[in-house]
Amino acid sequence: MYSIHNTMPTILMVKKPIGRIGSHAKILNCEVSDYFSIDSSSAVNRCNIGKYFGLGCFSYIADTSIGRYCTFASRVSIGPFNHPTNWLSVHEFQYRVLDNFYDKNNGNNLGSKINELDIDSIPTKIGSDVWIGDNVCIVRGVNIGNGAIIGMGSVVTKDVEPYSIVAGNPAKIIRYRFDEEIIDSLEKLMWWTLEIEDLRGVIFEDIQKSIEKIREIKK
Repeated sequence: MYSIHNTMPTILMVKKPIGRIGSHAKILNCEVSDYFSIDSSSAVNRCNIGKYFGLGCFSYIADTSIGRYCTFASRVSIGPFNHPTNWLSVHEFQYRVLDNFYDKNNGNNLGSKINELDIDSIPTKIGSDVWIGDNVCIVRGVNIGNGAIIGMGSVVTKDVEPYSIVAGNPAKIIRYRFDEEIIDSLEKLMWWTLEIEDLRGVIFEDIQKSIEKIREIKK
């Protein structure tokens, strides 16, 4: 597990794994791969983060598995905790141990382990090569397929198909990035398992030539 705090108004460069953390950003209780960038005032908690990850400012991600080559913009919220709606109250006193927040002698320690909710039991899963735009909220437990794009301002409440572009509240499919044949090829090829230096010579702007070249590289 890898945990970093950076509360100083500077950029923190870390060597193991290699990464960049902006001012007032935090990585807590996470498994982090090399080459990540977390911008200012963002927090990532209890996550498994793949290689070549980038996150913008003022974002919060919790209990999420993130693939490789993922880039998330600013003000992104992923895996926020949902309060029960059919209990007596929506307040946390019913299911959290509150000794550190309220008077112990005032009958406020009702959040015993009997009632405490298992907030980590429903993880969110994000594939590889996923782009998430500004001001996106993704509810806990959603699966985002490889190559998907989430348009800015979207609220994602359901699973997102690979290589689809979704937007809106709730988010809906606008279109797919490629046709079915190319998507199938990319899913089988799993190019994101390669390192950046392995991709030299790939003509990125031509998807068909990219696929052909990566097939050669993987041989």
